[in-house]
Amino acid sequence: MYKVFYNLLAGFCMGLAEITPGISGATIAGIFNVYKDFLASLSSFNPQFLNKGLRQLIANLNLSFMAPLLIGMSAAIFVAANIINYLIVSFLFELKIFLSLLMVFAVVKNLFFDHEYKQIKKFFISFFIGVLFSSLVAFTLVTLNFSNSFLLIFAGFLGFSAFILPGISGSLVFLMLGSYQLIISAIVALDIIALLPVLLGMLLSFLLLPKVIVDRFEENSERTIMFFSGLIFGSIPAVWLHLHA
Repeated sequence: MYKVFYNLLAGFCMGLAEITPGISGATIAGIFNVYKDFLASLSSFNPQFLNKGLRQLIANLNLSFMAPLLIGMSAAIFVAANIINYLIVSFLFELKIFLSLLMVFAVVKNLFFDHEYKQIKKFFISFFIGVLFSSLVAFTLVTLNFSNSFLLIFAGFLGFSAFILPGISGSLVFLMLGSYQLIISAIVALDIIALLPVLLGMLLSFLLLPKVIVDRFEENSERTIMFFSGLIFGSIPAVWLHLHA
């Protein structure tokens, strides 16, 4: 029973982090020491499990571990989405300041607390590319219409891909792409129809990418973290461009 409550709490904290740009749900999972099990459960999924019966499916997906984690995450995302939606309506300027400072803090932590100066200097080009890329995306996508289902599928695909990696959150990707507020509003309204394209994109990412992404991340972890830090820093303008009361 203790493990169930512990995993519920871990999932809740992961959900809070994941819906807040600049905080990584995967990093929180690492703090709770559940990241490796979480990743192993995701990457071990095979569609062939569906043909082996419910008991075998539960065993292969480690649902005794994953179920409380996902329940905690879902509860946190719903609660936090309502809070963020209220802040957007009532305290938009203050929310933008808070998110911007939070993202700056995340970058400072990644660069100066988690890495030595030599590492920063060595991989600075990766940081610069991240800043340039996210800034270009943030400014270019201001005029895109995210009522287009294909764009939301794309956002969901990238968002879930980011979710499973330390140092970046899915919500940062949504913010950078200009779909963050739309998704928050849909969660608050429990608008499943509006969320379906996003969920489909997440499902595609879940089926195709976890093992590939993690293998590449482990091969180039320092360079990737620097790139993610650049993405976070370069996405700060998106807070001011894409959030509206």
